[in-house]
Formats: sequence, C-alpha cells, structure tokens
Amino acid sequence: MAQYPASGALFSNDRKQSPNQPDYTGNLSLDHDVVMDLYQQIQEGVEHPKADLAGWKKTAKSGRSFLSLRGKESWERSKNNMNRPASMSTGQAVRDDVSDDEIPF
Repeated sequence: MAQYPASGALFSNDRKQSPNQPDYTGNLSLDHDVVMDLYQQIQEGVEHPKADLAGWKKTAKSGRSFLSLRGKESWERSKNNMNRPASMSTGQAVRDDVSDDEIPF
C-alpha cells in the first residue's frame, strides 16, 4: 500500500438543516512536524497558532465533489526556521523534558 502524506477532505454537508450549520464538514490529519510547530507556537505565547492549508477540488469515485486538503507549517514560520539552531528545528521536541505523550492534542 502506498504511503500518503497527512491530508484531509471537506465534503458538502448533506445533513444541513439550518443556515447556522456548516456548508462543508470533514477532517484533517497533520504531520508530526506541523503538530510540533503548533505546540511550539503555544509555548511562545501565540494566542492563535497557525498552520497553512491548501485545497484541491476533486471528485470521488461515487461522483461526489469534495475539497482535498493538506496542512503544513505556516510558510512564514518555515522561512524563519531556516535561521533557527538545529536543536529548535521543526519536528524535534521544543523542550527535552516534554514527550509526545504529554502533548494534550
């Protein structure tokens, strides 16, 4: 089986019963590097951590249209990562005393 990058999809909400409900629903899986960058943003005091999203219009085998999604580290943060010491690069623990099991999401 082929290995695919972390991704997601948004499908039209066929169960929408009121204008307040979302037009699309779905989910997004994130790579470890993105999660670690979001965690680092929280540690830096960023109130609303950010990651970049990209989407492509696709059609499922069933004929149903959807948006295929991919999430990655924010472009601005990845540009800034080039200037970080190797010990702080994305994908590595921000602090040595925190394991992945302790991250609450």
